[in-house]
Amino acid sequence: TLSSCTLSREMTVRVITPPSAGNGLPVLYFLHPWGLSPRYILEKLRLPEHLWRGIARGALPPFIIALPEGGKSFYVNALDPPGHDWAAVVASAPRFFEGALEQYGRYGDYLWGEVMPAVEDRFGVRKDRAGRAIGGISMGGAAAAYHAFRAPEAFCAVGMHSPAVFKPPPEQGGPPWIFGTTPESFAEYSPAELAARLSPDTQPRIWLDCGAEDPLLENVRALHRALDAHGLAHEFDIGPSGHNKLYWEPRMPNYLAFYAREWGEADG
Repeated sequence: TLSSCTLSREMTVRVITPPSAGNGLPVLYFLHPWGLSPRYILEKLRLPEHLWRGIARGALPPFIIALPEGGKSFYVNALDPPGHDWAAVVASAPRFFEGALEQYGRYGDYLWGEVMPAVEDRFGVRKDRAGRAIGGISMGGAAAAYHAFRAPEAFCAVGMHSPAVFKPPPEQGGPPWIFGTTPESFAEYSPAELAARLSPDTQPRIWLDCGAEDPLLENVRALHRALDAHGLAHEFDIGPSGHNKLYWEPRMPNYLAFYAREWGEADG
């Protein structure tokens, strides 16, 4: 539990430790989907089980996974443009936007300034680029790309699993209280636009994937094309199923293997 000064509220970070965890282990920061929580990743996607089984059979080296709570924030510092009444936007999809106006803010500052230092101090995880990765699902996948593309020196790998990426306004611009209302403001949060800041020589390893029945598939394909256009090496996969547990849970072992690829020999 963190008493967040940035967000002025109590926040939680779930941390999965491997058997016989010690100091100096690599760390994966894994970010949850919009409207869900770390519990969804723990209980529905069975992430601890996949980690522990992978270590036990020698397929994975020991590492720690931190799952910070992110509300409906996209884990970024929201633009929060003044002078707008968002009631019409919320009314357009009341179930989707339920509670959203209470679950955003300076979540980027919270992630970098409070979550990561707390995990480093309490669990003694690595702080170097080679020992730190970031990834996520849906909202979390887009957020992972945002942070890794803006600070490629901080992460060795980034995973964007079914990322919630949008077309610029006035089309599917995402929550306007977070990304703003103009194409220019939206570009500051868009992974496809932020990819231009990466160099093929210094980029993190990238994995982008999506379900064939995912309603955001065409937007994800556009992100894939943007990565290609900038000469950025990446793995790109489209698999059966949609934007749901049926797609994500069977892929968790492969996701973990991707992040841990350069983290040394597994303990057999």
